[in-house]
Amino acid sequence: MNKQEAEQVAKPIIKEIVNCIAEKRYADVEKYAEFEDLSLSDFEELIDGFLEINELPYMDRFEVPCTFNPAYEYHQIHYIIYNDGRGFHVDYDLTTDKELNDLTLQMDFLFTESGELAVKNLNAHVM
Repeated sequence: MNKQEAEQVAKPIIKEIVNCIAEKRYADVEKYAEFEDLSLSDFEELIDGFLEINELPYMDRFEVPCTFNPAYEYHQIHYIIYNDGRGFHVDYDLTTDKELNDLTLQMDFLFTESGELAVKNLNAHVM
């Protein structure tokens, strides 16, 4: 799998997850990804706590472009393809009012035994 293939598979799922976060429909996130290192309630608390601590009103939806400059040095979505063929990792930089807010959504897209991709290890970290 190359970066273009990973992007084609991952982008619609990332869009749904980011929009669930932006609309505070946290329970719907589990339709698209499995939590492994934390629970859904921990994830919700992490996002809401980050917003509160940083006095941010919300997270932007997926369609909202990030205005970070210089644009040639920045990509909102980062794909890391695993060399062993098991899938790939994605980091998505969340924004508020089109600006980075230091919270990055992290997830793994891993092939299952049946050959399908499963989204796992959903988490968010301050970067």
